[in-house]
Amino acid sequence: MSLFRVENGAFYRHKKLIFEKIDFEINSGEVLAILGCNGVGKTTLIQCCMGFLKWQKGRSYLQNKAIESIAPKELFSKIAYIPQAKNFNVALSVFDMVLLGCNAKIDLIPKKEHCLKVEKILQEVGIMHLSNKTCDALSGGELQMVIFARALVNDPLVVILDEPESHLDFQNQHKILEILKILKDRGKGIIINTHYPQNAQMLADKILIMHRNQEYLLGDNRLLSKKQLARSFEVEIGFFDYLAMSV
Repeated sequence: MSLFRVENGAFYRHKKLIFEKIDFEINSGEVLAILGCNGVGKTTLIQCCMGFLKWQKGRSYLQNKAIESIAPKELFSKIAYIPQAKNFNVALSVFDMVLLGCNAKIDLIPKKEHCLKVEKILQEVGIMHLSNKTCDALSGGELQMVIFARALVNDPLVVILDEPESHLDFQNQHKILEILKILKDRGKGIIINTHYPQNAQMLADKILIMHRNQEYLLGDNRLLSKKQLARSFEVEIGFFDYLAMSV
């Protein structure tokens, strides 16, 4: 079942073309990984997909409905957006911050069932021990995990992540990958912007590689060759083929 797609997407900034003719689709249980060096427009593409920026051409569709035709409350109950973590001075507890993620579905006054949902996701993400700490006292990595939990508390259909590994140590990177694998097995659609080809190869069904000349490649993880990665990241990369690894 088609969960999310982009048709003929194009975006300009100050009359300069950033990308064009973007077409992709993710179905239930599929993961699309977006790769490319800094400045090629990966985050801009994510923001266009979400409707935060307006396509100059093309459209995003959620379950075959144009994004702009969906009421924000409905949209953000079905799509979870996980941005790059930025430190912010909010004296709100981790529990309350994650509880705010329920507001796409509920009124401002939480019920017991919503508090139970928060407790469950804090346990799943492994940050229950932070529940009473205030967000302004967290490290960048801890804050990223809180943002991750808040986005998932509503059990969305589609999860869109912009460099979720930022600020995370290896243990928490591994934890996020494991949770994304579980979400994939549950039939969620996932779009992830990542700088880590090995994570894309372990997780993704489809790969979108963006280049500085507004070109892009879309295919399966056979695109993750040394030649393509060297072209994309503009540096020679020694890359270990995880798919060939036997345990």
